Amino acid sequence: MNSEEQLLSAHSPRHLWIQAAGLALFLFIPAVLFLFVVHPAPVGASLAAGAALILGHRLLARPYMRRALPLKCVWCNRSLPATLDASTRTIDLADLASGSELLPARCCAAHRAPAARFFAFLRLARAPLLAGIFVPLFLLLAALLAAACGWERPLPAATALFQLAIGLTVSAAAWGYRLVREPDSRSPLALPFPAHNFFLLGVRALLWIFRLVGAWWIYSGLLFWVQR
Repeated sequence: MNSEEQLLSAHSPRHLWIQAAGLALFLFIPAVLFLFVVHPAPVGASLAAGAALILGHRLLARPYMRRALPLKCVWCNRSLPATLDASTRTIDLADLASGSELLPARCCAAHRAPAARFFAFLRLARAPLLAGIFVPLFLLLAALLAAACGWERPLPAATALFQLAIGLTVSAAAWGYRLVREPDSRSPLALPFPAHNFFLLGVRALLWIFRLVGAWWIYSGLLFWVQR
């Protein structure tokens, strides 16, 4: 396959559909966060709708990820041709391990180093990152359930704590990977989080969203406690 044919294959209807579907599936995430953080009344309906979106997203995003694996750079989200050569500068990234499943992710040659460093950082910082996300999420869900049952008092504090903790956690992930060296071995990199989320917009775009939303949520969470 020559360079012109490779360029055409990278902009084929299949590739365009993959990009559009990734964006559509990503929009599930801000929709869920809106329902949980803003929790429009009635709170019970917001909680139920958010839970339904989480389940629906997982059911749709996992098959999408398997289709996107050979077609996109996991870092920059660029459509990749089917073959690897010097003109396209694409290489295989070391397999990512999601549970017992190995995911042969691909990336541009220039993006292998930052992608490998990021996934290595997730593995190294697994415990604090998981705690920083799921502990405040559990508290927020409990407060939403309590509010749906008529006890709304804990909800403002739980929401502010969720924003502050998530803001700090995603900011740490967005900047902390720069402190990690690229792994020397090509052994699989275990992922502590659902793998499909990294293949929707690409890791680079996701990290910029983490930085911007993280800063905003840190400010919002701190403002609540200062005013209180």
